[in-house]
Amino acid sequence: MNRWLRTLITFIRAQFLNDLKPDEETCLNFRVWITDVDLTIMNNAAMLSITEMGRIDLMIRTGFLTHVRRNRLYVPLASISAQFRRPLKRFQKFQLKTQLIYWDEKWIYISHRILREEEIIAVALAKCTVKKGKELIPFESIIHKLNWGMKPKNRPEMIDRFERGETLFLKTLKHE
Repeated sequence: MNRWLRTLITFIRAQFLNDLKPDEETCLNFRVWITDVDLTIMNNAAMLSITEMGRIDLMIRTGFLTHVRRNRLYVPLASISAQFRRPLKRFQKFQLKTQLIYWDEKWIYISHRILREEEIIAVALAKCTVKKGKELIPFESIIHKLNWGMKPKNRPEMIDRFERGETLFLKTLKHE
């Protein structure tokens, strides 16, 4: 129930926040709820759920979600890599910063940083795509339809490392 309530709050709140350009960073404030903790600290699943709130906020505030819904598209999360650096305790306040950092013909990469008083608690890199049924929809075509006028930045080294790690991970799992 906790996740659904947070999702609803994120949807409603995003309607009242300023619109964003697709490459701008979003910043959301949260508090650790009692249902987010295992024994005394926020669990990893709750933190990953928080990153989803950042992607939802970004999609709503850029107008991307409206386009997705009108065209009956969906945006599946293909993978996410996260590092949890510090714990969050019950009722502590924290922030989530989310930003579209790169895209290519198939993938969209979104960074997430969970912070408490400017100290990094966790970081994550999400890899998504856009589909209609089984058909892959190039993100570039959406950028054009929404008149965003954006060009991809140079591919960050972090994306190359992420992809190499993902390839190695999948290769290892297939052989076990």
